Amino acid sequence: MKKRYSAILLIIILLLMASGLSANKKNAFTITSITFEGNSVYKSRTLQEVMVTTASKFLSPAYYYPEVFIEDLKNLALFYQQNGYLQAKINDYSIERNEEKKQLSISIQIFEGEPTYIEGISVFGNSVFPDSTLMKKIGLYKGHLLQQKKVQDATYTLLTLYANAGFLDTEVVPGIKINDELHRALVDFRITENEQFSIRNIIIRGLEITKKKIIMRDLTFKSGEIVNYSKLLASQRALYLTGLFESIFIRPVAIDSLSSEKDILIEIKEKVPGEFNIGVGYGSIDKARIFAELLYSDLWGTAQKVGLSGKLSYITRKIEVSYTEPWTFGVKLKTDVNIFATYNEEPGYDVSEYGGKVIVGKSLSKYSSASIAYRYERVHFSHVKVQEFPDKYSSNLNSLILSAIHDNRDNIFNTTSGHVLSLDSEIATSYEKTTNVFGRLVLHGKYYAPITHTTIIALSLEAGGLTLFGNSTNIPLNERFYTGGPHSLRGFSYRKVGPLDNKGLPIGGRYKLVNNIEIRRTIYKALGGVIFFDFGNVWNYMKDIKKEPMRSCPGIGLRFATPLGIVRCDYGFNWFPKNGEPSGKLYFSLGQTF
Repeated sequence: MKKRYSAILLIIILLLMASGLSANKKNAFTITSITFEGNSVYKSRTLQEVMVTTASKFLSPAYYYPEVFIEDLKNLALFYQQNGYLQAKINDYSIERNEEKKQLSISIQIFEGEPTYIEGISVFGNSVFPDSTLMKKIGLYKGHLLQQKKVQDATYTLLTLYANAGFLDTEVVPGIKINDELHRALVDFRITENEQFSIRNIIIRGLEITKKKIIMRDLTFKSGEIVNYSKLLASQRALYLTGLFESIFIRPVAIDSLSSEKDILIEIKEKVPGEFNIGVGYGSIDKARIFAELLYSDLWGTAQKVGLSGKLSYITRKIEVSYTEPWTFGVKLKTDVNIFATYNEEPGYDVSEYGGKVIVGKSLSKYSSASIAYRYERVHFSHVKVQEFPDKYSSNLNSLILSAIHDNRDNIFNTTSGHVLSLDSEIATSYEKTTNVFGRLVLHGKYYAPITHTTIIALSLEAGGLTLFGNSTNIPLNERFYTGGPHSLRGFSYRKVGPLDNKGLPIGGRYKLVNNIEIRRTIYKALGGVIFFDFGNVWNYMKDIKKEPMRSCPGIGLRFATPLGIVRCDYGFNWFPKNGEPSGKLYFSLGQTF
């Protein structure tokens, strides 16, 4: 009990200490509030987001800097003017100071004025594209507010349209005529189309290891085509995604002033293909652990990758050999082959697995992909303490897996916005004394969104089901669903939520539902805080859901960003503990929970 309260107290003290670290000037005033008067078009929250100066919040004091505040006032007026309120201005502002407490409050008076609307839109100088095509692309409409950003976006859209048709030297000049009395505006775009260019030669510079054909297969353009600027950018992105290059620049270069052709120059700087990584860490489940990896990412200059990795911890030993071919048989299908040997000590049993997995996948779009996989494993269970199972036994497993994923996260290691949605469907055959055939379906979703510039909300959902086919009676222990611990329900012991035997050991289940909600907030530089709520359970049968409802646990935690990744400490409260369960758990680990 003392350990539990000590852990909670430690986290709270660190959070409070961190909130005071930002006070780098003793004489600086903290801002208690910022209010706006005269605003009806935009809410105060929207206007606050325009400003750098903010009001203090819990564990996050904000300080007043006069020079920054003056720039904020200019930006507020500019924000209105760029969104159609050309007469908007800051009428006045007032600051009330409390010298004793070193606090102040700010009040800003705004004059919004009348909005200016678009009266008409015109294009001049075009012959390649008709007016109707250009007007659709422009995206400005009569009667809409005059917004400077939309005019700029329309200019860029027209330039891109022409550049994708080979007119690389096209000029687009927007013009705006404003009637201040009527608050109306005429917008026109004057276009100088100039000459259309086609591709003569593709020139590649900087290759030392990678073969030229590896570059050429990822290009979406070829000699003789009309230059398409979007294809140049898409090709540049595709080459970056191979992971072979430090830098890539693709650009058209002139042959001479009279030619209607251009060469496409690809300038490349290759990465060193060999790589050795080693790391150490600590987690509440693994305890001390060490990881080592040897990679070579450009085998024989063909972009094929080979690797050898190993992991050693208190409960796990693993060694793995991997091979990746990004273009299988000359088709853009990625093939991964993994051969592995692992040993894990789990609650209730130890398991050794030897086998391999082959995955063939294809990118469907910028954010989506699908794959099919086959895995084969020889599995040996030892020190089995779970009831109704022998102390030692072995099984072979074959399975076929179909997967699909959509992932548009901004950063896979420390996400601040975006979402992931994945679906895995598997059919497996397990050979023990008898043959068992079972299927697995798992849906996993994650969602991240910023609430403020220092706070994000993160949501995770995992739902899965297992089913037996024919006369099958058993699903191997290591293939069942488990939950509880640092990556699922953090108020409970590892794998201790769900079906247990008479000894209190987890036996796993056939249905799983786990939800996680986190509010993540940056406190000071590399230090962050988290408030979370986890709920879910594992069941053997659907009818058990009524008997064993979902378990839940709120909690708090700390995050510390290091050059090697996120270090996290979480304390989850088990607010309705059953007999033998702890009233909470403290976990240390690396990386975000999800």
